Amino acid sequence: MKIFLRLAVFAAIMLTALPCSGRTTERYDHTRGLSSPRIGGGVQDEDGLLWFATWNGLNCYDGYDFHWVKIRPGDHSPVNTDRIRDILLSPEHSIFCRTDDGIYEFSLDSYSFKNISQARRDSLAPLMGQNWEGLTDSQGNIWTADVTGLYKNFDRHHPARILGGTEGAHPRSFLLDRDGRLCVGCRADRSIKIFHPGDSVPETIKLDTTPYVLYQTRAGDIWVGCKPGALIKLGKPALSPDAVYDIREDSRGRLWLATFGNGIKCVPNPEEEHPAVSPTLGGYKVRQLLITPSDRIIAATTEGLLIGQIDLDNRMNTKLRQIRRDGSDPESLASDATMALARDSKGNIFIATETSGVDMVSEEELFSERPAFTHFNRRNSTLTSDICKAMTLDSDTLLMIVGTENVMAFNPETRHTVNFGKTFWSDSCLFAETTPLCLPDGSWLFGAEEGAFVATPHNLYTRGFVPPIVFTTLAVNGGTGEFCLAPLPSLELQADQRNATIGFAALDFIDNSGILYRTRVDGSPWTTADRTRSVTLFNLSPGDHVLEVQSTDRYGRWVDNNRQLSISVAPYWYETWWATALFILLFLGAAGGAVYTYLYVRRMKRQRRELLDKYMALIRSREAGITPADNETEQSEPTPAQETPQPEESPFLNRVRRYIEDNIDNSEANIDDMAAAAAASRSTLNRHLRSQLGVSAAQLLIEARLQRAEQLLRDRSELPVAEIAAMCGYSDPQYFQRVFKTKRGYAPSSVRQTDNKKE
Repeated sequence: MKIFLRLAVFAAIMLTALPCSGRTTERYDHTRGLSSPRIGGGVQDEDGLLWFATWNGLNCYDGYDFHWVKIRPGDHSPVNTDRIRDILLSPEHSIFCRTDDGIYEFSLDSYSFKNISQARRDSLAPLMGQNWEGLTDSQGNIWTADVTGLYKNFDRHHPARILGGTEGAHPRSFLLDRDGRLCVGCRADRSIKIFHPGDSVPETIKLDTTPYVLYQTRAGDIWVGCKPGALIKLGKPALSPDAVYDIREDSRGRLWLATFGNGIKCVPNPEEEHPAVSPTLGGYKVRQLLITPSDRIIAATTEGLLIGQIDLDNRMNTKLRQIRRDGSDPESLASDATMALARDSKGNIFIATETSGVDMVSEEELFSERPAFTHFNRRNSTLTSDICKAMTLDSDTLLMIVGTENVMAFNPETRHTVNFGKTFWSDSCLFAETTPLCLPDGSWLFGAEEGAFVATPHNLYTRGFVPPIVFTTLAVNGGTGEFCLAPLPSLELQADQRNATIGFAALDFIDNSGILYRTRVDGSPWTTADRTRSVTLFNLSPGDHVLEVQSTDRYGRWVDNNRQLSISVAPYWYETWWATALFILLFLGAAGGAVYTYLYVRRMKRQRRELLDKYMALIRSREAGITPADNETEQSEPTPAQETPQPEESPFLNRVRRYIEDNIDNSEANIDDMAAAAAASRSTLNRHLRSQLGVSAAQLLIEARLQRAEQLLRDRSELPVAEIAAMCGYSDPQYFQRVFKTKRGYAPSSVRQTDNKKE
């Protein structure tokens, strides 16, 4: 029986809902972008664009802008004037344009004018030149013109309706009671309007204050919370002067009050004849309450959240804990200004904030020591606004979020949003902080200053007109945008055209003010939805790319009108495959050359070192009185041929060797004397020694003296170090020890110590 009563109430609501529509005429002239108020004709092409003949060129209208097509110097156009008196759509995807000097063809494939044969001109002449009677576009809009401009006559339709009896009443609260009556608390006249089943005119109960909340208890009593302050059990005197924003009931039947100024209070025995209201349990300005099945209380306040476990035995022992925003913690509450609360069957708690979107947290997490919130806002979801005035949960999966001029149906799991923009409701819509109400048939009531808006399931979820998307303008590297993209199946950019701004439009000639757009490139995530009708692509890489654009309908609902534009970017010569292959070959060649050079230098150093060792050994053997022939007889096998000359085979090295042998103990020996002995200049001496032995003349002399010193330190251990230094050409023993340690890494005395240990 109650179901039938509720359906009867809904039928009465539909009968009293007032339409928000009307036939409207809109005028266009130069202030709206029209190039000339003198219109000769109009057509609509296959893409849906409107074309108008003016006395100042062709004008193409995409619902937002008039794009001018005019002749320019050097454009090779056969047309000699911009005064176009009439146009006619051709089945060959072109437009015939009549000017003062003839008829021409404007190609919709290339956006350029072309000549036609005289015979074709003669056949078209009778069809053109007549007074234009207007154009009816694909949406039923009627376009006409006079000498002052262009006119559009259209039906401005808003799917939502205002509930009769609530016009201008500013509804602040809704309640559908158990008897099927719809109760609406109105702010404008401080009343409760009750819609009885079958009645189209509501009953009005006058109050002394505005009913901010209507609540029916399990016992069937209706309680009213008001502002300025009053708590009323309907039909009884006011119980409290508090401004009551919300009322909830716990498992024991006690009423909990959200007061705006005195925090959270409780009515422990609401069924008494004169119920008492408890003192405050905490908080200050509380907007809404939520009591979970486990009797946990959560409060949305202007200073964050208040949470606590209700003490079922003694309500005054209920302890409340405050949760506030922490700017240093990205997982903290998004804003202290919380507005509304909701809980789904999984235990997730949703918190609507005034200007920071919606937060989500599980009930268990919320009551932990440091709860972590998930944030939903314009930056990380498809929400179109961060302003949340009111919120409720629909069918456990959909949040109905009320903004300033829009309503967002948001799915937290998929993060998908259906946005019902301003044009869905009325020309001037301003919503209130009224919790939406879902009626038995799935229709919704929303409170606004204009009245209680009714949105049926058909209007909410059935897509109507789907606006087609066209690409319109192109600006390359920050240049001026050119109207050229509509006829192009794809876009080809040169190698130096790496930055491009591409314009687009969803063609809705009735109302496009609420259309939102989003874009993506090469399958990347969609951008944030907004009203921007262009996208700038920076630093495009060479190759093929795909730009994708999608829009909502005029009411802010996403539709399947995705449009793609293929973009091909030519490479510079050094970005081509053959240049890459060449770079690889050059790199491999350079790497091979470097390896060869490294190995060659290493081999040469090894050869020089070997030659130096042999040379020094030869010096030592000469000094010891051993002839080269003696050394050769000691070898068991002949040595292989060497790539570099042997010390005995080089007259130059022999002369140097003899000088060193003769002067190894001479402290006055110097490089100039060595050069003279070798029959070479000083620079030639050093150059030859470096090339053949890898050392300079000074280094060679030092090495010979140090090697002789090492031999003497081992063989003549009874000699003092100073005497050995003098035998090796060092007059200063301390200098000798310093040079020896620097070159060998250890002191001369350590040589004797090592030899003694071996013995």
